[in-house]
Amino acid sequence: MSCKPQSFYLLTCKARHTRCDEKKPVCSDCERLGLECRSSEFISHWGPIDQPSSSTTSTIFPSAAAEVDDRGAAPPPLDPPTSTWDIFRLDLPGLKSSSASAHHTSSEASSQSAASAASSSVGMFQPKIPPASPTAIPLTPEMVYLLDEYRRGLARWMDIFDHNCTYQREIARRALSSELLLPCICAFTARQLSLSPSGEIWTPVATNYYARALNLLIKTLNSSAPQENTLSAVILLSSYEVLAAEGQEHRRHYEGAMKLIYTQGISARSFGLDRANFWIWVRHEITVSIMNETPLQMSPKYWNVTWRKGETEEDALGNQILWLVGRVVDWVYGGNGMLSEYYELLRDAEDWYAGLSDAFRGVKYGELEEDQLRKVHFALPAAAAAIIWYHVLHLLLYAEPVLKDAAYAQNVQEHAMEIINISISDIPNEARCFSIVPLYIAGKHVDGVIKKTRIWVLLDNIQSNLGYHTRSRVQALQQLLEPTHRLEWSDAGSPPLPPEQL
Repeated sequence: MSCKPQSFYLLTCKARHTRCDEKKPVCSDCERLGLECRSSEFISHWGPIDQPSSSTTSTIFPSAAAEVDDRGAAPPPLDPPTSTWDIFRLDLPGLKSSSASAHHTSSEASSQSAASAASSSVGMFQPKIPPASPTAIPLTPEMVYLLDEYRRGLARWMDIFDHNCTYQREIARRALSSELLLPCICAFTARQLSLSPSGEIWTPVATNYYARALNLLIKTLNSSAPQENTLSAVILLSSYEVLAAEGQEHRRHYEGAMKLIYTQGISARSFGLDRANFWIWVRHEITVSIMNETPLQMSPKYWNVTWRKGETEEDALGNQILWLVGRVVDWVYGGNGMLSEYYELLRDAEDWYAGLSDAFRGVKYGELEEDQLRKVHFALPAAAAAIIWYHVLHLLLYAEPVLKDAAYAQNVQEHAMEIINISISDIPNEARCFSIVPLYIAGKHVDGVIKKTRIWVLLDNIQSNLGYHTRSRVQALQQLLEPTHRLEWSDAGSPPLPPEQL
């Protein structure tokens, strides 16, 4: 007779990979074994770390506690927040003081820098007093594993256009002393792991860290203290929510980040972590706008960009192409763009490309395949990601929402093919994750069922290998085919394509 470890009975049916018949309130297996039953969920329900006192509750939800009707009875309590979007709908002190805190922090940093420079010039030999180190947070083996996974994977994707590696270095450092950032990183990483093959064991882990992080975010925003790590925490939690939404592009997930960016005056000219967060938010905004065919919430003319003539750094060139794509998105989906602006965008894109080195553009190698595809080698992941979005820019201008002119038909096919060429190449995972929207746009416009099916395979492999939702994109592309040519998705989630054609 086999015995199961005691820890087995502490897990839910979901965590034990047991088939669940979803019977409410307790499924059949859990009822028979006397176990806790947890249904699947995209975004965690509220689960506070500790039991707050009544005074704490009234502070966190001031509007609910303060309002009283004519009969002297309090209204029904507000539902506890279940996402960052819910939190930023609350009237919290930290949201009002964000701008003042940001200016205070900036001024304080400037004065400290000036004082440091003065002391170095006047008293070179004065002993320096080291700043007090923040208290380190106790770590568990699980946290350490998730932090390592974060640095090896998600952080590299966040830093695709940031040679300073802000999310790999600065965020990783701050997480060890920030009780807010640490659960945000753990939640985001565990959620991404839960989407990989056999990764369901990470679902309850992600949910628990996410609930803890939401609680800490409310406490932070409920304070009048400087909001040092708040925007980074919101970016991480919003990224968790996008993964949890299973491919549904909802702008509301990043509304909190946008509010902080506005109130704190953060732009493309900001420095350090603020600058990194701004460009990560821009990438998400572009993705959502393209998928929903809507203009951006913040026009690129308000990004406060500045570009250096003759730029050669891959990350700066990558952000520059994002700025160009953002302008294109506004022109294409804004509905009132002028023809002169259209040709100006085409010229600006070609000027950007003309200034690139051959190494940045990529070098094709290997034999030409039957479908006229050929792999491309890039020196750095940022170059691969930037070039693939250069081709997306042209597809948007030529063919979205409809083909502008029959004369552009050949150009559309060429740019779609280049996106596939890059995607079949041996590019790093951080660049491959950046190819989801480009592949979707290419799949809409490339001719031939075989090429379209190849794009489906590439998208499906991203979800299977990296845990990013792509199958909703594949299903949307399949719906665009004529019914007589539509191929069915197999039960295993892979297109019915012979192996020799993959």
